[in-house]
Amino acid sequence: SSNDFQLFLDSDNLRDLTGTLAEETTKQLLGYFLIGISLPNSSFWVNLRPDTPDKMIDSFLENTDVGKIFLEADIQLKKDTAQATSPETPEGKEYWDKIYLKAEELFANQNVTIPTLTRPWIVPDEIIVRETGQNAYIYKATLKVMLEEDYLAQGNGAEAADYSFSDKRLKELNEYSTRLLKEKIIPKLTREINTSKRYAQLRQVYYSLILAQWFKKKFTGRNSFYASMIDRRNLTGLTSDKAWSKDEYFRQYQKSFREGEYNYKVLMQSPYARKVRSYFSGGIAIGNISAIAQVVAPGRGREVALPQGLISKSLRVTASG
Repeated sequence: SSNDFQLFLDSDNLRDLTGTLAEETTKQLLGYFLIGISLPNSSFWVNLRPDTPDKMIDSFLENTDVGKIFLEADIQLKKDTAQATSPETPEGKEYWDKIYLKAEELFANQNVTIPTLTRPWIVPDEIIVRETGQNAYIYKATLKVMLEEDYLAQGNGAEAADYSFSDKRLKELNEYSTRLLKEKIIPKLTREINTSKRYAQLRQVYYSLILAQWFKKKFTGRNSFYASMIDRRNLTGLTSDKAWSKDEYFRQYQKSFREGEYNYKVLMQSPYARKVRSYFSGGIAIGNISAIAQVVAPGRGREVALPQGLISKSLRVTASG
């Protein structure tokens, strides 16, 4: 019938899924997909920052597990960013050594607090969907980490933090810090969100939302039950089973922002040793996924291999409108 809808897990995902667990996982992924259909694409974002606690999540999204997963991933991104710049890691030590040298160049022997104002975002990267008739299958879907200045430069509407400095030297030092992050830290964070188990749920949601947006483009205006759900904001049966509060995630964020994920006194072999404390904030925006490359018709379309190390794609969807 016109209301038929089938959802399939990739066989690679099923390797460790049997019986009840497989059914529960399929139900969960279907729930993410239906949330993606029911809410407008512009609803899928979170943005934790200390000065805007009232603008951290879409008011409809906060009633769903998708919103919870987004906030958890945003908190995790902050922790991972801090860990990647910790002086106890090779990358972090190299980062701070270069920052110190730059600070000495700009300020000589002055005692100065080193600014590292950065806001990393998790955003969509390359997406390839194979389509044949009423079917769609995700061949590739990766995420990436971008610093806020680059994210906003692409025309996204997020509100920027205030990065103004009263001293031009501090501004130059922060810009230098940003360049180092892009070279050394951001690629590592991007690998983490695409491969680490910590971000597995985020990737599952991401794949589901990609297919939801494919469905919307193909079936909007059709006379069918699922097509009638598109962008209606009807979350009946799709809200979180267990109650959770966005305020708890904001409190976690405040604690991280106030105390830092690390707080070291780094003693340098010089008379102007400095105490370094670094705070990081970020966000997730997986709303309007506009660049979905499609491979049409099996056997005739371009074949694309899955990237090694990436958790296998979650879903194939078959639907009739």
